[in-house]
Amino acid sequence: MRHRSLRSSLVGAVCLLALPATPAAPRPHGLAAQAEGESRTIEVVARRFAFEPAEIQVAVGERVRLLVRSADGLHGIEIKKVKVSKEIPRGNKPVAIEFTADEAGRFPILCSEYCGDGHDDMKGTLVVLAKDAAPAPAPPPAPADPPVPQN
Repeated sequence: MRHRSLRSSLVGAVCLLALPATPAAPRPHGLAAQAEGESRTIEVVARRFAFEPAEIQVAVGERVRLLVRSADGLHGIEIKKVKVSKEIPRGNKPVAIEFTADEAGRFPILCSEYCGDGHDDMKGTLVVLAKDAAPAPAPPPAPADPPVPQN
């Protein structure tokens, strides 16, 4: 019996020695979170008359996978700079769109399917940052209304 437990201990020790000496570093969040060649997935909702989020930030050379779904009716998404043009049908099933951003700048995102009277206002922005640029800070929260003094 003792022989069997010694063998198990020896096998366990050998397995531990085969593991890397340093633990894997935690993956950072944000633009640098993807391993090389891996797409970053961004969920987008198209609804009358907006894209949510209205601004999408990516880095030059980053592989991006948009999962776009409609919250109400038929929409389209068009980003000419990265050659994206897809119809987004009504329903909750997302449409997957993949591209690589290859030039820094701000590029319009448009609804390419007429979706009602506010269709022309349905716009967003693809912001492509240079690799060494930090993402833009989030806008500060709106100030709260001061309390109304009571007499």
